[in-house]
Amino acid sequence: MISADRVLSEQQLSKLLKIIKVEKEKSILAVQGSSKRNPKEVRNIIDYFLFRIISVTGLRISEALTLRWSDVHTEFLVIQKQNSKNGRKGTVYFGDKASSLFDELRRLKSETIKRGNPDLVFSFTGIVPSRSYAHSRFKKWLSLAGLPLQLSIHSLRHTYATLCLDKGLSLAFVKNNLRHQSVASTSAYLHLTQESRQKIKSLF
Repeated sequence: MISADRVLSEQQLSKLLKIIKVEKEKSILAVQGSSKRNPKEVRNIIDYFLFRIISVTGLRISEALTLRWSDVHTEFLVIQKQNSKNGRKGTVYFGDKASSLFDELRRLKSETIKRGNPDLVFSFTGIVPSRSYAHSRFKKWLSLAGLPLQLSIHSLRHTYATLCLDKGLSLAFVKNNLRHQSVASTSAYLHLTQESRQKIKSLF
């Protein structure tokens, strides 16, 4: 069972992403106004898109870090079997928010960042970033936002699953989009929805 302290509320998620977005905007201005590419500024930009896109797709961090532009389609992502947890190819459907984020990142990488392997979505060095490095970056942003440090990047996936169910998406659809092997894994999020928490308040 997933505990509530491992999931961000909508307010916490908004606060976290707002902090990163502010730094992302500053970094874009710094990068565009300089002939040199400061890795720190570029990392801030990539961080925003990495964590924001995970929050609207529910990707595992390993899947996100290895994602290639050739796997990004108009309405869905393809998770290659070598990058998936269960070793099977999968599909993740997404909406307008994720689409806009991918479009913006693609434009920034071609016009501003111009570094690294052009097919790796979240790389600016030409190699796949390590999960430990991504986790250390996430802890930095949690600290700046004043949020509990027991949260992790995987908390974004937990939050995505909970919000999907809260917004009325079917259990079957959420299961498939998260690529769970059984519906029992997806059902574990039902007790964390806002609807369930409101019901318990009214009952007791």
